Amino acid sequence: MILTTLIITNLLWIIYSITEGVREGFYWNYENKSKRVCDFNINPVFNLQRIIVLTLMGGFLVHSLGLFSLPCMILMFSFFHNGTYYYTRNKLQSGVYPKGWFDESKSFPPFHTSLYTYKKRTISLILGLATQIFVYIFLLS
Repeated sequence: MILTTLIITNLLWIIYSITEGVREGFYWNYENKSKRVCDFNINPVFNLQRIIVLTLMGGFLVHSLGLFSLPCMILMFSFFHNGTYYYTRNKLQSGVYPKGWFDESKSFPPFHTSLYTYKKRTISLILGLATQIFVYIFLLS
């Protein structure tokens, strides 16, 4: 039963991460094209939504695997979210992110951008998944 919970929760989290990337890709594409000026920073709203979903979905993994599963889910999020975001933005406005899924941000502050290169996103994904698998195999068996 724990393995089923682990697989289903991770699949749902991946689907959520992908849909967030698509949604934000559309949002920022149209926000950047809009002639209307808006000083409201939407990022805290996006982050609050992610925290709520993480708490709800992560609750299943916390119950099954323990509290460390939340950081594992956070590590996995960036790979799917950012990859889908860059791909979506490039499809909507060719040339914005020419590498598509493999691109990296050009708008975040420099210290933040270096955390989200394709290589580092991939390492985060592998680390998050490997940690969950390790705990399942070696600590729960």
